[in-house]
Amino acid sequence: MSEQSGAGEPVPTVAEVVESWKVPADAPVALQIRHNILVAIEGGYDDPQLVADLAVGPLVVAVGRLEVDLADARRRIAALEQALTRRDAD
Repeated sequence: MSEQSGAGEPVPTVAEVVESWKVPADAPVALQIRHNILVAIEGGYDDPQLVADLAVGPLVVAVGRLEVDLADARRRIAALEQALTRRDAD
């Protein structure tokens, strides 16, 4: 539930901010990261700095996996292009 700022404007809770993250439905790793952060918040770990810290580790792992998958995809595309070039040359 949002709190009121000194100016009377609602200030979202940490959980509301995390829940508002627009994570695509077909992004299971990102959804799991968000879910795990919300579980931690429900467990009392609701300090914004801690939430940021909880998000960084899994995000670094996810970016690493993306880099590896992208490099693999580039190698496979290059191999397919070479095969098509050889086939067209024959």
